[in-house]
Amino acid sequence: MLKSAKIRVVAIAALVMAPGMASGQTNGIASPLQHVSPTGAVTIPQAEVPSVSTLDAVQPHWVFVNRGNGQDGTRIFDGDTGKMKGMVNMYGQDSFAFDPLGKNFYVAQTLWTKQDRGTRQDVLLAYDVTSLKLVSEIPIPGRMLIGNRTHNLVITADGKKALIYNMQPSSSVNVVDLEKRTFDSKIELPGCATMFTNRLNGFSALCSNGTLATVAMNGGKPVITRSAPFFNATEDPIFDTSVIDPKTGKLTLVSYSGLITPVELGAAPKIGASWSLQQAAFMRKGTYTAMDVNWMPGGRQPIAVHHATGRIYVLMHMGEYWSEYEPALEIWVLNGNTHKLIQRHALGGELKGKLINIAVSQDANPQVYASDGSGNTFVLDAQTMEKKQKMEDSGGGILYTVQP
Repeated sequence: MLKSAKIRVVAIAALVMAPGMASGQTNGIASPLQHVSPTGAVTIPQAEVPSVSTLDAVQPHWVFVNRGNGQDGTRIFDGDTGKMKGMVNMYGQDSFAFDPLGKNFYVAQTLWTKQDRGTRQDVLLAYDVTSLKLVSEIPIPGRMLIGNRTHNLVITADGKKALIYNMQPSSSVNVVDLEKRTFDSKIELPGCATMFTNRLNGFSALCSNGTLATVAMNGGKPVITRSAPFFNATEDPIFDTSVIDPKTGKLTLVSYSGLITPVELGAAPKIGASWSLQQAAFMRKGTYTAMDVNWMPGGRQPIAVHHATGRIYVLMHMGEYWSEYEPALEIWVLNGNTHKLIQRHALGGELKGKLINIAVSQDANPQVYASDGSGNTFVLDAQTMEKKQKMEDSGGGILYTVQP
């Protein structure tokens, strides 16, 4: 009996003094002793249980972040919390668009039967906005293979037609009937690209000869008209991520040198007088020439517009000819109605010399969203540019916000 008691005492002592027990681990594995409460109750960790949920209605402070750089998916983040809500399945060179009717997210996509070779398949995909499930796959003749562009896939104001930019071999637009879920027609539009829809369910496009082509689609043969030249695509090109207000048809174009040109889209677009970002800040006008260093707009998506107030947010850097993709040193805020500078915000810390994309929410209390080339997206206070949220590894591509 005495010998048996001694064995039990030695066994208990060995347990207490075993290596790793002081830290509650054995061979790096957490011990159940870690979960013993002061009352002696043991808490058993619960296994994760997978589940499938649905999205709420899209909110004004949600930002859609294209992964870019050949990465997959457009991720949806809540700007108020910084938390990810979901992801629209797509690849790095796909194009993305919102549905004006609020039913679907649209993606123009290209696939090959042998991953990077074989038979090519071009399709327009429709994803349900709540479940993010694929609901429709519509074959199309082709599309332009270039990602990180906001105007290669657009939806008409009534939500009935999708317009997909193509180049086989010259510029054209594929029209998809979204009600019948079928390819409708191809509109030849040589020398033109960057499509903007108008309120008449037609669209306009910028052309290499400095004009704006407008296409009327009234059920019959499309009618194409062109404006007089108003910009020089060689000497001062226009950023293809310029901004359109789909509700009013007001287009805000920004050139590489920093010229802002307002356009009212319609059957006969009204092209307003251009004005200079630099002159609005009491500086000399910018020029897109070599060795002429000045404050210039830059980045992949350098401009955002809050449509209700007319405020324009621009990523600015010190640069010259061929510096149009340089990241920002400052964010300028201007009044697009009065052409006056409101504020210059110098960027510091991890934002300085990093930001290449900018967008703004369209509600009464707007948030500014900006992303760098390393996959980080930031939520900024629209008044002070104070950093409110940082979403790491969120994506380095185009930013999309919900339009009213």
